[in-house]
Order: sequence, then structure tokens, then C-alpha cells
Amino acid sequence: MKKRFYSLMVIFLVVQQGTFQSMVASESQPQSYSWAIVGAGLAGITALAVLINCGVEPSSIAWIDTEFAVGRVGKYYRNVPGNIQISRMLLYVNNCPYFKDITSSSLQALYTYDVEEFKLLQVIADPLQDFTDYLRNQVVSVQTSITSLTLVNDQWVLEGGDCSITAQKVILAIGAEPKRLTYDIPEILLDDALDKDKLATLVSPDDTIAVFGGMHSAILVLKYLSENCSVKQIINFYIEPYFYGPPGLEGATALWAQTVLEQNPPANLSRVLSTLENRKNILPLCTKAIYAIGYEPSPILVNGSLNLTFDEYTGIIDQNLYGIGIAFPPTGIINGQKIAKNGLHAYLGYAKKLIPQWIACGKSCVQLGKDKHEDLAWI
Repeated sequence: MKKRFYSLMVIFLVVQQGTFQSMVASESQPQSYSWAIVGAGLAGITALAVLINCGVEPSSIAWIDTEFAVGRVGKYYRNVPGNIQISRMLLYVNNCPYFKDITSSSLQALYTYDVEEFKLLQVIADPLQDFTDYLRNQVVSVQTSITSLTLVNDQWVLEGGDCSITAQKVILAIGAEPKRLTYDIPEILLDDALDKDKLATLVSPDDTIAVFGGMHSAILVLKYLSENCSVKQIINFYIEPYFYGPPGLEGATALWAQTVLEQNPPANLSRVLSTLENRKNILPLCTKAIYAIGYEPSPILVNGSLNLTFDEYTGIIDQNLYGIGIAFPPTGIINGQKIAKNGLHAYLGYAKKLIPQWIACGKSCVQLGKDKHEDLAWI
């Protein structure tokens, strides 16, 4: 099964020079590698750990990212209530190669929590940052942006900023960005809306806020607007009803939906179906809007095109070019909806299943075994 991702955005990553440790790429080191991994979020971290564990020589791997700060989770979502329990975080730690072996006070703290608790995402972001630092010491760490890849003589040339790297095989773990509104109304970005303190500074008592979406992020934003913000009215435009359990509502968001939204909703909050008629009649009453409906892959040029074809069963994008993570997820059907399988366990299961095949796959290999991924955890 193939899916096409379309994007009209031009990549805008900040270029920084790598100054990490002795293994960081420099002018004196070769810029040609057996493998390159672009991205150091949850999927990039996982893919690198599995790749090394499969026997690939670490010094032959270039790991490339602009920040090495655990992606969007580390940058924007540290104070977001987690939607996975401590027990599932520990399950990832104990099954991801090398993770449990690192020296990390943050990792040790993770073992002190009640395993049934849902904590802020910082409790896993901090150990993942320590794990990132550990992995950077194992491979060639290149702190820069990559804006394009071009296949030249069966080698991928990765370029961006003042950097040019050649690799035989490439894993794209480039992450994704929240989708944006297409309506003519002032927008509060989802990354800002998921920070309850910042959100409070972006709204006023005279505002009527439209929130688009009906799943975890949207319901969490409704909670924040109701509890932490002073606004005139909140209108939630949704299509499908939310549900509980992965990949639906969990943790603090699920509890609020059960005890407040369903039993005693705030007087200034209303939920309406996102029909053409409702948007036409109600949206003009809104002064600001928040779009909490999904993410789209961060744009990157591959052989001159932003339109990437990805086979979710094999991970193949092109010859010796593979994808993993929120930009390139496997999918499943739940409640009649086709939903991407994202999260720590999904990425780990995907990596362990496919990376050994990517290693064995030669340049003429364009397909691998197409068995489905119902066995992969949702989160």
C-alpha cells in the first residue's frame, strides 16, 4: 500500500555547526558514510539504536539533526500531560537497545513513579535527551539542516546549509508539523496551544475561540481554555466522536472528558459538527482559531520533488531510502477510521521489524515482504 504526502512549504531549518564530541563530523573527517539518519526525535533515536544493535558499525553512521533535543516532544511538549502510562514508558526503555544501560538520573527517576500514573511528557523527554547524548558519542553526529537528497551513482547526496554528506543508505526520521488552518481567521498555533501558560497569554476575555478537532490534542486544548484561560466562548468543531484508550483519549485528558465535558461542561463551551453549514454560520462569530487535526511531514526535497511516495509495509521511499516516524507511519483501522500508528512502541516495533531487512536489501531491492502490522502497538 502506498501513500503520497504533499507539501507546499519550503523547509526552514536553522543551520548550526556541530560542536558536540570527538565523533562529530569535521572537515578532517570523511563525509561519506554507509548510513545516514536524518532526524533525532523519537523515531530517529529509536532507529539509530536498532541500527547499531543490528551490527552496523557506528563510525559508518552519520546522524543528522538541527538541535538533537528530542524533536517536538523535547522542544514543545515537555509540559503536556502524557497519554502513555509510566509502565509503557518503562517497557520502551527496557526493549529499546542500550537505553536501560545509560547513566541517567532522569532515567532512574522514571523507575520511582507509580507505573499506572500518567505524568508530563518531560519524564520521558529528559531520559531521551540523555540517551541522545549517549548515542551521539557512538556515531558521527552532524548538527545541521538537510534540505535535499539526490541519488547520484547509487549514492545519496544530502545537502543543506554549508553541509554535503554522501551515504549509501538513508533513513528519514524527519518528523512532522501541525497542519494549519485554511480559513481567514487569526490562528493560534497548536504547539503554542498545547502550552497552557502560553495559551493563556494569547487569548483575551473578549475572544470566541474555535477549536477544530475531536481527538486527544483538541480535547486537551478545550481543557486548557476552560480551566486556565478567560475567554468569552469556546466552540469545538469536530467530525468524529472521540473514544477512550490508545490512540484516543488517555490520562488527564480522558479524565477531564469523562468527569467534566460529559457530565458538567463549562457554560461557555459548545461542540458542533464541522459541517459546511455550521462553519459558514458559526465561524464568522469566532475571533481566533486553533487547528488540532493532525500533522503533515516536514518538507524535504528528494530528487527535486517534495511529493514523496512511501510504502508503509516496507518503509521504502526510494532506492536505499527509508522512512520511519510520524512522517512515515504504518496505519491501522480503529472505530472504522484509518489512523496512523505513532508513538514509542510503534516506532520501536517498526524499526525492529524492518531495519534488519533494510540492511540486507541491495540497491536493486524495491520491495520487501508486505505483511501487515496489526502486531505493532498503537502507542
